[in-house]
Amino acid sequence: METKDIATLYEIWCFIQVEKVVKELTGTEPEQQSRTEMSGLFTYSLGKGEHSKIIFKKDDVTLAELVYNPRHSDKDDIKGIGELESKTVPQKPDIVLQLTKDDLQEGMKLTYLFDAKYRLEKDGANDVPPDDAINQMHRYRDAIYYNNKHHDEKIKKEVIGGYILFPGRMDEASRFRRSIDEVNIGAFPMRPGDNQHELLSDFIKDLLNKHAVEIVEQVIPQKGTTLEVKNRVLVGVVKPDNPQYENFKNGTATFYYSGDTFPTTIPLDGIDYFAPYIPDKGIRDLYLVTGIHTSIKAKGVEDDKLRITFDLKFARQLFSDYRIVSLPIQHTFNDTTLDKLTAE
Repeated sequence: METKDIATLYEIWCFIQVEKVVKELTGTEPEQQSRTEMSGLFTYSLGKGEHSKIIFKKDDVTLAELVYNPRHSDKDDIKGIGELESKTVPQKPDIVLQLTKDDLQEGMKLTYLFDAKYRLEKDGANDVPPDDAINQMHRYRDAIYYNNKHHDEKIKKEVIGGYILFPGRMDEASRFRRSIDEVNIGAFPMRPGDNQHELLSDFIKDLLNKHAVEIVEQVIPQKGTTLEVKNRVLVGVVKPDNPQYENFKNGTATFYYSGDTFPTTIPLDGIDYFAPYIPDKGIRDLYLVTGIHTSIKAKGVEDDKLRITFDLKFARQLFSDYRIVSLPIQHTFNDTTLDKLTAE
């Protein structure tokens, strides 16, 4: 049996195992089941790209999608996934897992890549994947972009993490398991015959249970995208039915929480101040943001929806009287700076 045939069989086996894990964790029967066909002695082939897509739904709500071997290139007839593309050379990860989350934005998809490598090296008591395999995951994450041409959006970084699947033994102490928590690049052991894939299963289970805001908050920002923005001010509407409405009017509020959705275009890291916008009046006061966290059942809220909470401390009156300012984000928010806000 040729080495490349073993490697191909291992890729297909890993795809089937990931499918089983997602199926078990979501408790769903997948739709658009992929097919394997004999393409030569001892070698199976699997439909590639969109032809292999498996959709996991519950009560008509898409929870996850799994795709085998898409190729992200405009020059290739193997379709990739939706609006993902590479601007340079073609990128072809073995397995793509997309999880659908609705708490930040309806239908928001979070993308994770897996590459199956039938090779391993030794690192003390642990088996580890080859260096070139790990380097490839870094390349995938940096080279695949989201491009919604129909809405004329700028391209955006798409992939959250990349992981090698390899036929070794590894525990929680392995540097390639710890690196997943630190930089979202790492590896999971997948040994045929073991039927024990706890590390991968626990990881996917954690992703399924987390809200999008928790996942996005943990993504390492690009240097300069937030740290070099000074005196950022988030302006947000405070409606009369908000339990903190009267406190915001008299300057004694100690926190502000979002609705059950929050714009993904507003990075949470680096917000210095909050200015409450009173409907039909505008803004007057400025609060220092002392902390940002997620919470369920915010004070005065009856539902169990996850919300973003901003801990506040009154700073000063920005204007002697209320002033109308623009709210360009969903007619509810403005992500601006102190200089721009006072110049309006």
